[in-house]
Amino acid sequence: MVRHGFKARPSVLAPSDKTRTLFRIEDTDGRVVARIAAPDATRAMALFWRRQGCRDLAAYLPAPAPTAAPPHAAALQGSIDMARTRLGPRLGPRLGLDQLKLPAIAEQQAARSPRPRRGAAPVPGPVPGQDDLFARPAAPMPVSVPVSDRAPDGPAEPPAPRRQVTHLDADTVQLTRVHHRGLQPSDPPDSFLYHIAGAQRADAMLRDGLTLSRRDPLLLTERGGVPYWLSLLADDADLLDDAAAGIVVLRLKRFMVDDLIEDDPDSTRSSGTPCYFLTGG
Repeated sequence: MVRHGFKARPSVLAPSDKTRTLFRIEDTDGRVVARIAAPDATRAMALFWRRQGCRDLAAYLPAPAPTAAPPHAAALQGSIDMARTRLGPRLGPRLGLDQLKLPAIAEQQAARSPRPRRGAAPVPGPVPGQDDLFARPAAPMPVSVPVSDRAPDGPAEPPAPRRQVTHLDADTVQLTRVHHRGLQPSDPPDSFLYHIAGAQRADAMLRDGLTLSRRDPLLLTERGGVPYWLSLLADDADLLDDAAAGIVVLRLKRFMVDDLIEDDPDSTRSSGTPCYFLTGG
């Protein structure tokens, strides 16, 4: 078998192990460079090249220094010595391994020592003639004051006096009659307030206007509260027929009397609809 210029030939000598054959490894000139016992020629060549690898390892690996030997120096030196022994006394001097001097490990470590770290760059000092902005105290932040919290520039204006009215003209507040048949408890509030009165008093209001007094205020309610007050009057006077015209429903514009009315909590609680007193302010 020939590989890379080396040949493996079986030898006439037989090893003590009958399962293997002794092979001669010859170079291109026919010189025997090794004898290897192996089951076949392929295995013999593989063992030979592994031996060659040991030789190369012995040639390039440095020998440990006796003064600075690492923990694995003994094992490494043993591997190198074994590689030299396997090469034999004939091939070793031919390759010059007996005169090969391996470099010391201390020299290798010195050659591979890391570079010294560079010192930190000096921090530049302040430029002459320039103020240090960080040494200067921080200026206070301006605080914005809401307009509503600011003190008035001048004396506060007194609130406008509430309007005091003792009489309202019927045309001014748009006082009109309303038929009670079209009013329901579920009606939402509208732009009018409603009052329930007898026929004679209703005619006087439509003719002469409304007389306002805090001692005798006028009861007003929302549109949905009219049926409740009609039912109370009907229970008392039994006035459910159209012929009994003793009850009249009047209405007036809400925005004309907004500042002249006050809440009536008792009537509101009993009717379930907001009710008011028209007092005149």
